[in-house]
This record gives sequence, C-alpha cells and structure tokens, in this order.
Amino acid sequence: MSTEIKQMSAFDIFSASQETLDDAKRKSSEESRKQTKYLRLSQDGTYAVRILPLAPIMDAEGNVTLPRKGYEYPVKELILKIKGKDKKGKETQMFVNVCNAKYRFQNLENDLIDLYVSLACQQYADDEALCKKIKGTSFNGGLKYDSKRCMYVFDIDKRGDGLQILQLSFSQYKELEERKIKLWEKLCKKDPKALCPISSINAFPLEITRSTENKKTNYAFNIDTVSGEDELTEEELQMLLDAPRLPDTIYRYSRYHLEATIEFLKQYDEALDINVMESKEIADCIEQIKTLLPADDTSHFSLTGSQDNGGSENGNGLNSLWAMYDAMEEKGLDDKSDEGAELRASIREFIEDNNLDITITRRDSNLDLLNAIEDLYETGEVKGGKKVDGESDSESEKETEEAPARRSRRVEEPEDEDENDGEPASPRSTRNDDTNEPAAPSRRAARPQRRR
Repeated sequence: MSTEIKQMSAFDIFSASQETLDDAKRKSSEESRKQTKYLRLSQDGTYAVRILPLAPIMDAEGNVTLPRKGYEYPVKELILKIKGKDKKGKETQMFVNVCNAKYRFQNLENDLIDLYVSLACQQYADDEALCKKIKGTSFNGGLKYDSKRCMYVFDIDKRGDGLQILQLSFSQYKELEERKIKLWEKLCKKDPKALCPISSINAFPLEITRSTENKKTNYAFNIDTVSGEDELTEEELQMLLDAPRLPDTIYRYSRYHLEATIEFLKQYDEALDINVMESKEIADCIEQIKTLLPADDTSHFSLTGSQDNGGSENGNGLNSLWAMYDAMEEKGLDDKSDEGAELRASIREFIEDNNLDITITRRDSNLDLLNAIEDLYETGEVKGGKKVDGESDSESEKETEEAPARRSRRVEEPEDEDENDGEPASPRSTRNDDTNEPAAPSRRAARPQRRR
C-alpha cells in the first residue's frame, strides 16, 4: 500500500468513491434495459394499454432534444433458422432474431442480408423463380425482413408492471395511425392546439381486442374516448425519462448477430446450391460491420450450442424462441407438429445452455416453458413452470397429453406489402397464415437444379 493511501482516512477513501448522480442514472438505465419486456396478449379478450410519447434526450449542458417526434420507432427483423448440433452431437435447429444492421449502424453502407439478396438476384438474374424465392417472405424461404413498429406502453390493468414494449406489424400500425388521425382531426375542430390523442401526457387509452376464429388470430383496435383521458403522473414521466430510449432497446446488433448471420447465409447458399457468400462485396460488408462493432463486444456465435455471448444474448435468444412460437400460432400449429417439436428441442437447449432452474415435464406446454424462462429472468423465480423431481430425459421428451390451444404473446401481423417511403398498402387486422415463418429454406422443398 502506497504512502498516499496510508495517509488517507477511511472517510476520505469512501468519499472519493461515492456514487454520483450520473452514475446512478447510468446504472438505472442499464438495469431498466435488462428488465424491459414485450407486452404479451396471450389470450383472447380486450386489453387496454396507454401508449407513451417518445422521451427527449438531455445533454450535459441541459439542452433538451427530441430526435424523433411521436410514439414509435420502426424496426425490421428476421428470424434466422440455423442448423447446429447440441452437446451430444445431435443435429438441432438454432433460432436467432436479428434486426437490419443499418438501424444499429447508421453509417453502414449495406445491411448484410439485404446485400446478399441484391447480389444473388444479380448473379442469378436468369432464374426468375430463384430470385422470387429469395426476395420473398420468410414463410416461403425468402429473406424479406418483417417490418414492425415498437412503442413503450403501460398495461392499464397491470400498471405496476411498469414500461413494456408493444410491437405492431406495419399494417397494424397504419390502421392505428388512421384511427388516430381521424380522431385528432375531430379534436382540432374544437381545439386547434389539441395534442396527439393516443400518446400525449393527457391521452385516451387504446383497446386491443384479440379473437381467434378457424385458427386465425385477429386484432381489432379502438381508441377509448368513452372512458376519458388518461393523465400520466410525474412519477410515470420520470420513469420514461430514466428508461433507455427505444432505439437502444430494439436496435441490438452484436458480434454474435453478425457471426450468426454469416453462418445462416452460408447454409442458405448450400441449401439453394448457389455461391454468393464468397463475393468480394460480401467480404467488404462483413469487414465494415466488424469495424463498427464496439471494441468491448466479446460475444460469439457457435454451432455447438456453447455460445460465448458475453451474457447479452439471453434476451435475444428468448425473443427468438417467442418469435418461433408466434409463427407456429399464425399457421395454426400446435406442440405436436414438427415445428412444435423443433421449438421444444430449442427450449430445452436454451434451458440447459443457460443453466436455468427449470424442470421440463410432459404436462408443460411450450408456452408454459417460455413463460417460466421469462419469469426467471425477470424476477429470479420460476412462476409458471411445473417441476417434477426424478423425471428422466426420455420421459420429459414424450408428449402424451393434448396441449391446449396456444396463443401469441405479442400483436404481430406479418405484412405482405413493402413499406416504401411511408406509402403502405391498406391495413388489415386479420393475420395471413402465409407469412412470418422463420427465415430458412423449407426442409421439404425440392432442391433447385445445381448451378455451376
């Protein structure tokens, strides 16, 4: 111990290391980011939510800026379905949810997946069927991103749960926008200075009614003007200010995502018997993304199920599992389908890889297990899983009971139309069973004629 430290009193030592206001705000923001969850509409019924405005940013000098006005941010996401092997060497499927990299890195020249699509259609322009497939939706084995909108909300019936993220498909968002504009125009006739009717400090709740008919899930939107305006409290506004900004939460792209995307596209090359990944443009794009990744990003993707993800992938991995569950729902598939069995295996692998204290039993549905995992990460306790001691692996893999109908955790409606410069197609509230499948070539599809 140096002479200077010896001469310092205990009081001086502690005084020099006290937490500052900036430290407290930074820690609060980081912890809030970990706890922010997506709002789940897991059963048919009507849900009342309070949409929150986008929070401004305050710099060190106290200047307030608002990069984007309104209540939502766009995101484009794709579920990568990657062939890998579990700890026993058995072939398995891995699911990784990635966003378009240009959202995360605004100076990036090309997103890797978008570039792959462009190069593939240039290189094999004479094969119209191949180009149509690659540019198509993920359900048909294509690489088209799902366009969505994300916003912070309160669940009015469970306001104590705090901030949650509501995710809408592009068409659902446009339906909500149309309702908002119509109501806003009426309000402005009485008060020209009327603020946004769904996201201002004093705004009306949004009712989302979920219903299922013939295995199709429908969502209807209604702005509840009858109940009156819902005023945000000072504490709730402070919570919003202290929370991470939406782009920091939804635009996640790490070295893990890059490496997973590279492996996925290599497998995509192989599945379609094409050769796009060896092009110079692809190599240049990968190198550019690597230069934009933070220096302290130590995450890595592995096909063996032993990912060194730096602790940052648990949330993304769980989101990917939820997304796979949602895709099954939209196709009317249950846990006994091939897709349900694949999801079950991925859930088991996720639990094992992350050493979660969850025991899988025959009576647990995939929905039960996903809820148990999320509860464990949020509270440190498993609330939803049923635990049976002494059950063997072979027993737990058997599905002997008919599982109840499984329903989606989020309001997600895949879009069939492109989102081009704010000119969408007409919104609809009924989901289409032909979209939102994980992005991967179908195992049942015939392989195309080999290209040389």
